[in-house]
Amino acid sequence: MNKDLSLALAAMTAFALNSLFCRFALERASIDPVSFTLVRLISGALTLLILASILSNPRTANTSAKFGFGLSISLGASLFGYALLFSLAYISLDTGTGALILFGTVQLTLIAYHRLSGNQISAPEWLGIAIALAGFVLLLLPSASQPSLLGSVLMMLSGLCWGIFTLLGKQVTSPIFATRQGFVVASLLVLPVFIINWRVEVVATVFTTQGLIYALLSGSLASAIGYFLWYSLLPKIDVLEASLLQLTVPIIAMILGWFIIGETMTFLSLSAAALILGGIALVSWFKLQRK
Repeated sequence: MNKDLSLALAAMTAFALNSLFCRFALERASIDPVSFTLVRLISGALTLLILASILSNPRTANTSAKFGFGLSISLGASLFGYALLFSLAYISLDTGTGALILFGTVQLTLIAYHRLSGNQISAPEWLGIAIALAGFVLLLLPSASQPSLLGSVLMMLSGLCWGIFTLLGKQVTSPIFATRQGFVVASLLVLPVFIINWRVEVVATVFTTQGLIYALLSGSLASAIGYFLWYSLLPKIDVLEASLLQLTVPIIAMILGWFIIGETMTFLSLSAAALILGGIALVSWFKLQRK
C-alpha cells in the first residue's frame, strides 16, 4: 500500500476512534467536558514528550531548538480552542448534529483558504466536492436534531480552530515536535480553565473511572498519535485533499461502531459512504490527470 495512503488511513482511523471515545465519555456523562479536555490534552502531551524523546536524534534536536515561539503558541491555542469548544458543544448537541456542524465548518474553512490562496478549483473538482458533501449530509442527517444556538456556535468555533490547526500543519518540518509543542501549550492553557470551573462550577464537575479511561484513550492514543500522523501527511497533500479526506472519518466511525458495539449499518449509510468515497476519488483522479 502507498505510504501516504497508509498514513491517511491510520490518521483518519485515529480521528474516528477519537470521536467514539468522546461520544462514550460525554454522552454517557461519565466525565464533564472541561475535565475531559484537561485529561485529553495532558495525556496527549505526555505521550508526545515520550515519543519525541524516543525519536530524537541530532538533526531533530536541532529542529526542536529552532522551533518558533509564535508557531508554538498558534499550534497550542488552536488545539486548545478546538478541544475545549468541541467538548462543551456536546453538552447541547447530539452526535449527528455536532459532526455536521464541525465538519461543515472545517470544509468551509479549508476550501475558502484554498481559494483565497489563489488556487483554482476546476469543474470536476467542484463536482467531486459536491458528491462527497452530499454523501456526508446523507450519512449524518438522519441522526441530527434541531441544534441549540449556543451549541452550534461553540461547534462552529471548534471547527474553525481545527481548520487553523490543520493549516498550521502545512508549515511544519518536524511533525513530532510540532504536535508535541501544540499539546504542551494547549495543556498549559486548559489548566486555569479547569481550576476556575472547579471553583465556580460553570459546568458541573463529574469525574468517574470510566470517563477518565475514555479521556486517556482519547488523549494518548487517538489524539496524540493521530495528530502526529496527520501532521506527517499534511505537507504531502494540498489543502483541498486535506479537507475532503476528513469526510471519511464518519464512515470509519460507523464501521468501528458496527465492529465494536454492534451498531447497525443500513443501506442508506452504505450508500452515503459510497458517495463520499466516490467524490474523493473523483477529485484525486482529476488531480492525477493534471500532473
